Amino acid sequence: MKRLRYKTELEEDLGKSSGIKLENDFLIIQTPKKLKSNYIGFFFVYFTLSSITAYLTVYLPVYLLSILNVNRSELAFIQIYSYSVLFLAPFLGFFFDKYTYRKNLIIVLSIILFLFSSLTILLSGMIIHIFGIFLALNLLSHETIKVGMGRILIESSLNEVTKDKSLIIINISSNIGGFIPSLIFLFVVTDVFDLNLWTNFLFFGGISLIPILFAIFCFDYKQTAHREIENLNVKENDKRSYPYQILFLTLSFIMIWSDRLYLYPFSSWILSKFGEIGLRILSSSYIIFLILNTFGYVIGRQISKKLRRKNIILITNCVYICLILLMAYSNLFYLLIIYALIWFVSGIMLLNYTSLIISFSKRVKYQNFSYQMLRFAVAIASVIFIPIGTFLSSFISTEFLILMAGFLSFFSLVPLFFIKST
Repeated sequence: MKRLRYKTELEEDLGKSSGIKLENDFLIIQTPKKLKSNYIGFFFVYFTLSSITAYLTVYLPVYLLSILNVNRSELAFIQIYSYSVLFLAPFLGFFFDKYTYRKNLIIVLSIILFLFSSLTILLSGMIIHIFGIFLALNLLSHETIKVGMGRILIESSLNEVTKDKSLIIINISSNIGGFIPSLIFLFVVTDVFDLNLWTNFLFFGGISLIPILFAIFCFDYKQTAHREIENLNVKENDKRSYPYQILFLTLSFIMIWSDRLYLYPFSSWILSKFGEIGLRILSSSYIIFLILNTFGYVIGRQISKKLRRKNIILITNCVYICLILLMAYSNLFYLLIIYALIWFVSGIMLLNYTSLIISFSKRVKYQNFSYQMLRFAVAIASVIFIPIGTFLSSFISTEFLILMAGFLSFFSLVPLFFIKST
């Protein structure tokens, strides 16, 4: 009893520290220097991942659908098997939990595969089936890297302060990386319908992937174990409830990502409805969207100090759904305003979704496996909604797809009522 009381008091003291935590039977210490090194690594990784994501979701759809005029039904089929690799996220998380000592090797190999597949997609020309194969490899390596980052994130989330700081750094680097393709597009593609300019644009995209190589040398792959002490006794009822909390949060996350229904045809729709000037205005506006998204993350962190994260998610989901429905009836000016608000609200919402599932995951045995359930939710949404949206866009207006996404997003609210307030 004396040792158990000692451990409880010790944990309370350590909770105030940004560099110390207890894990299983060991006292784990991470120095501020190692934490800063991790932050730099997060920046390089998420900068690069976000850059290729912008190419794949914003500009390649325009190139494929409006410039090359590929068959949308064929593209939808390719998207199904390509995005199916995202289902591996929880299993990769389990693997990282089981063989955490090899995570450095797995991350390095995944970065190499990511670079190879990304460069092949961008520089080899758009033969549709080859594109599908390398898209699958790219998404697989992309997912493996993110799972590895998830493991490092959980290990370095010593308390709410360091956890939210890591999430904000990840968000900032993602938003900077996401804007780089827009900047390249504005300066390189002066004529949207010129194939040679698109080739140059894709070439510069390949160069923008180089920073991820620096991340290999940034992360602290090892932790220092010290004093051996007893495990804390966790209330059995609470212990059994956490997997259900994770499940309900995952179900909600699947439905809020139903906006992927209009994700792929969105940029092409902007070009066809508002012309080249509309696409350029949208592209140049991404810097504003990304700044607002980062601001949303910062505001979300401050709000979470006063409100429960579950309540924040409920409120932001309702606002998010209303904004999506309004977007379907907007001209270009109001669409850009609404879209900017969506990015801001999603910043608040995603910070609290992610932070909440990390809190739940740290209370179960396989932490990274549980954390990757959010990635699994994105995988389900991607495999279902992206191909359906691409296929339906050939004979249904994008405005109707936006309305469908708004309606489906309402179902994200239901599972939240079964989650315990934290």
